[in-house]
Amino acid sequence: MSCMIVRVALLAGIAVLGCAQPKPPDIDGWDRIKWGMTMAEARAAYHVEAQPETKDDWTLLELNPAKIAGVEMGVQVGARKGSGRITSVRLWSYFGVPSAAPSASARDFETLKGYLAQKYGPPAGEEEQRGENFRLIRMVRWKFSSTSILMTLEESSSIPNIGNIDLDYAATGQ
Repeated sequence: MSCMIVRVALLAGIAVLGCAQPKPPDIDGWDRIKWGMTMAEARAAYHVEAQPETKDDWTLLELNPAKIAGVEMGVQVGARKGSGRITSVRLWSYFGVPSAAPSASARDFETLKGYLAQKYGPPAGEEEQRGENFRLIRMVRWKFSSTSILMTLEESSSIPNIGNIDLDYAATGQ
């Protein structure tokens, strides 16, 4: 009996240690993108031939798609027009549309949330609301001194299994 208690206590201790990932003190970008890099540096780091495009007040460069926790996502970096320095990374995934990855679904939001919580610690906030046409919108945020991370799920409430997931990394104070 006492051997069983010791085993249970040992397993509980291992589970607590496994879940208690220390939150990183700060994040200064995403993957190989560091805040303040130029578009040319990003193109070289990711071997991208395409030139950046200007839209509204941003200079944007689309990178090759990335897989995060098994979820295929488009990737785009952004710099405020005129600054030339990257301060934003946007990742996205659509589901339920012909151009979406075959396995993409709203469940990917929970997969990504779990992955990010493991990597960055528990979120700083979570919110759920209804958008246009009663779309379900779920948001999860992480905050660090140099970076904020916002992950958003937008899902149709009238047409099943149609929506998108956006994951935005943004430099703070820039």
